[in-house]
Amino acid sequence: MVSEVLDAGIHATDSMVERFGLFVIIVLGEVVVGVVDGLSEAAHNTRSIAIGMIGLCVGFAYWWTYFDVVGRRLPIDRGPTRTRWMFLHFPVTASIAAAGAAMVSLIEHAGYEHTPSATAWLLAGSVALGLLALIFKMRTLADYDRMPNIYKPLTRMMAPAAVVALVAAVWAPAPWLFAFIIVVILLTVWLFAVSRWLDLNYPELPSPQGEA
Repeated sequence: MVSEVLDAGIHATDSMVERFGLFVIIVLGEVVVGVVDGLSEAAHNTRSIAIGMIGLCVGFAYWWTYFDVVGRRLPIDRGPTRTRWMFLHFPVTASIAAAGAAMVSLIEHAGYEHTPSATAWLLAGSVALGLLALIFKMRTLADYDRMPNIYKPLTRMMAPAAVVALVAAVWAPAPWLFAFIIVVILLTVWLFAVSRWLDLNYPELPSPQGEA
């Protein structure tokens, strides 16, 4: 019933995409808040500050990945696809908010030899959820079928990246190392996406005729 109402009364516009992007930016502030709260409650030493800086990098990696992969792009403007595009913002933003909450505990336990299990699963689970949600969200974009050389390799890469994050939670190394692994996972996805865009925008020039 809700889907039918949305399909009948709402159409995808640039303004709608911009507002959902602003919503994501607001939620990204939760990562910053989590880092600040963690630093305010933990002892101010090299480890806690280092983890705080890495935690901010997690927020930046989320930001770049979202806006370079699905942000500022119109969904397919028909029926349930548009509705899925709208509702898939909720798992994406929930994953960002959960990562921000995990930062508090991660910084508080900066001196531990192993990341507490609950904290590790919260952060890794949020990253896995965010990556999987982005896979489904990419499939709702109007660009998905027009740019298969970008989006299809990304969908094949994000699922293993989500699994690696969960494996890191099982391992649960020292908090600084665990946070660093999460950043590497997100940045690897982002760099892969950027490389695909560069390949599209700057194709290899054909060799001059007669050149070996």
